[in-house]
Order: sequence, then C-alpha cells, then structure tokens
Amino acid sequence: MLAVAGAALVAATGAAAGPAVSETTVFPFASVNGCTGEGITGTGTLHFLLGENLSASGTIQHHLESRLDGLQAVGTLSGKKYIVQDTFSDEFVFGGADEETFNVTAHYVRVGEDGTLVLGDDFYEYFRTHITTNNAGVVTAFRVDVNPMPCQ
Repeated sequence: MLAVAGAALVAATGAAAGPAVSETTVFPFASVNGCTGEGITGTGTLHFLLGENLSASGTIQHHLESRLDGLQAVGTLSGKKYIVQDTFSDEFVFGGADEETFNVTAHYVRVGEDGTLVLGDDFYEYFRTHITTNNAGVVTAFRVDVNPMPCQ
C-alpha cells in the first residue's frame, strides 16, 4: 500500500497532498512476553493514521502511526492478566536534504506480580532510529537506541 501511495505521489505534477487516512478498529493481538517466555493473547483497539504530501518543489513528506490501546490480554499458560500498549511510527522527508525517524515501543505489564520472577515479569522494549543526509546524500546524523534492560 505504501509503495502504491508513494508511486502516486511521484507521478503527480505540482503540489499534491493526499487525504490523511485514519482508522480505528478492534484488533486481535498475540505475542510473547520476552521476560517470561509466555504467549499472550487479547483484543484491543488499533488506531492507524497515514498522511503523505508532495510539494511543488518535489519534496515528499510521509507520516505513519499505529497505536494499540486498551488491550487486556491473558497469558496462555499462567492465565495471568496483562495490560499491553504497542506503538509504531515512521516519518520521513525526501527532497534534497533527507531525514527519517522510526520508533517502535512495546509495553506488557503483567498484573499481580508475585515476586517469583526475580528479573521482572513486565516487558518494556523500544527501538528508535534516526538518519539525516545532506543534499549530496552524505549521512550527517545517524542514531539507533534500544532498551538495554527490557525486563522490569
């Protein structure tokens, strides 16, 4: 879908801004708590927002965000309850000097911690990247951040 939208922007003449796409829907969820190794499943609300723009000068702007909220999940083996929030965002500007920023955050809180898992049973992970280039395509900034201690 993004490739089609991008191709449509490149093929456009002059300035063009596509309508932002926004959707909210019930979303089934399945994952693994990286701290306990336990599978978790549930249903939450997925919010999705996509916006793209092509300026008269040829600069392309893109923003994508998805957020999973209100998720009440259950551990498939333990039956423990989890509260989950999961976010994803990507944005870039291409037009001479370019930049892109990408973020993923996942937070699984296991309700009713009983202390048996000494290293923690709540999972918190993030992955963030950013890159900037100048007009010649030379990288002028680059950064990657991850959470070094995901179990809390």
